[in-house]
Amino acid sequence: MMKEKELFDLSDKVVILTGGLGLLGLHFAEALLKSSAVLNIIDIAGLKEMEEILNAQQWKDAFLRGRLHYHQGDITDKRSLTEIRDKCIQKFGEINVLLNVAALNPKVEKRQQNKQERQTKVVKTFEETNLNDWNRELNVNLTGTMLCCQVFAAAMKHGSSIINISSVYGIIGPDQRLYGGDFLKPASYSASKGGVVSFTKWLASYFGEKGIRVNCCVFGGVENGQNEEFVKKYSAKTFLGRMAKPDEFNGLIVYLASDSSSYMTGSTVVIDGGFTS
Repeated sequence: MMKEKELFDLSDKVVILTGGLGLLGLHFAEALLKSSAVLNIIDIAGLKEMEEILNAQQWKDAFLRGRLHYHQGDITDKRSLTEIRDKCIQKFGEINVLLNVAALNPKVEKRQQNKQERQTKVVKTFEETNLNDWNRELNVNLTGTMLCCQVFAAAMKHGSSIINISSVYGIIGPDQRLYGGDFLKPASYSASKGGVVSFTKWLASYFGEKGIRVNCCVFGGVENGQNEEFVKKYSAKTFLGRMAKPDEFNGLIVYLASDSSSYMTGSTVVIDGGFTS
């Protein structure tokens, strides 16, 4: 019987993590580094944001040991992704894990928005949906995921793993009553995240003979400074009576990245506190 350390050890596995400076991305990055992965973060944010993160000692240590690398890039730009891939191949020889986290997600909570999110107007009705906003969200959430899989899979061999991130709103419709009258969870978000679920299954069938596993994670709502009324309403719809903490998905990510999930592909795994059940 294999020891637990061997099951979930990511030593020498080269990981590509998109959206690594976001709320979930940072927690996934920390979990992957703790499991001894060689981590390459891709984010549209600039080097200034990455330098601020490196002030934390655990990140600085990983950086100094050559286990943490940062690449500024746009997941909707195939040329940008190809340049990053070629740099990784030159340095590491191959890529073992691709974790697609980068996405646009209009949220009810007030937050500091990046440039792409600021361009998306929050609408109150479906009829107000702007075609440019619809296309932008599908371009990032779905097409961006496709491009990352297309580009980085070219450097992946038998035993590698692709992990796509969806949402509960990719498998069920949002209850707009949770958000109040001044916010509408847009149709483009559900359409794009539902597409990620279906695309994962297609990709798993395509890469099966090559031995590359492709799985999809469906996550529920995460605590992130939402107003008290929203948190109360959302929590009441879960069996556990609360929203997720940002680090409660880490175990699944490490499992899917590791060889312990070697016979798992084409699966959609839901972690939502019972929200969709």
